[in-house]
Amino acid sequence: MASRGQPQRPNGSGQSKICQFKLVLLGESAVGKSSLVLRFVKGQFQEYQESTIGAAFLTQTVCLDDVTVKFEIWDTAGQENIFLILPCCDSESFQRAKAWVKELQRQASPNIVIALAGNKADLANKRMVDADEAQVYAEENGLLFMETSAKTAMNVNEIFLAIAKKLPKSEQGGGGAATQGGARVVDINKPANNSGGGGCCK
Repeated sequence: MASRGQPQRPNGSGQSKICQFKLVLLGESAVGKSSLVLRFVKGQFQEYQESTIGAAFLTQTVCLDDVTVKFEIWDTAGQENIFLILPCCDSESFQRAKAWVKELQRQASPNIVIALAGNKADLANKRMVDADEAQVYAEENGLLFMETSAKTAMNVNEIFLAIAKKLPKSEQGGGGAATQGGARVVDINKPANNSGGGGCCK
């Protein structure tokens, strides 16, 4: 749940360094971007989530051993930086994700962290993307990869935690493409709503 004031470390001891990064979700319509963020930030899932129009913004913090990472999570309906999200039941989305990754690697900061989420893993009977194939692709291209399910909460916190651990803590994350020296996170999934919260995700 959201809390105001200084974020606390999970064990409640001392204060840790706070780093803030912009995390932008990118993906086709209805791949589950908003649902993933809603599950991560508020622990909720809505069976019939309306499509995001324009940009939506939420915040959430992840507490590591020596640093607190604050995410500014943007759902921009497929624009700007990316946390790649694709459904396991859509092979075409996987191919489009590969094209986005190629473009990001060509133009983005070398510090960018790209995470690929194979969402809707709960729809096993509709699977069209092989998990091993996606894992090999991610390893070959230096990406984070996990299969996720916003519905069951499978690996939702885990993938955001993995992103937080990989970010360069010596630098502050920036905003758009003009950011200098900042780390940017790439995500391809469906983003979230308008209000956010603090507190540490556990």
